[in-house]
Amino acid sequence: MSRIRCRNTKPEMVLRGMLAREKVRGYKMHYKLPGNPDIVFVRKKLAVFVDGCFWHKCPRCFSKPATRTAFWIKKINGNVLRDRKINRTLKKEGWKVLRVWEHETRKNHGRVVSKIRKYLG
Repeated sequence: MSRIRCRNTKPEMVLRGMLAREKVRGYKMHYKLPGNPDIVFVRKKLAVFVDGCFWHKCPRCFSKPATRTAFWIKKINGNVLRDRKINRTLKKEGWKVLRVWEHETRKNHGRVVSKIRKYLG
C-alpha cells in the first residue's frame, strides 16, 4: 500500500499529455482542495480527478480481487463513498467536478479532452 502513488500516476501523466497536445492551458496540478484533485482549472472552478478503475470501482472494468476479498471490497467501497462525499463538498463550494476513469485515458483521448472542454465552457 505504501508504494501506491497518489501523484503523477501514469493515467494522470497521460491526461496531462493529452491536454498539452490539444493546447488546453490554465490548469494547476494537485491544488489544495478537498480530495486533492489531480488537475484544477482555478478560474473556471473545475476539479478533475483521474480515478483508477480498481481503486474507485469502475462500473465498466472492475473485477473482484481473488484474495482477501472482504478486506478489499470494504476498502474500495470506502473509496467510492469518500469520492461521493468529496463531490458533494466541492459542489457546495461552487466547483464543478469531473471524474475521468483510468481506462478512458488509455482509449478515448479525444472524448476525455472534449469532456474537459465542455466543462470549461
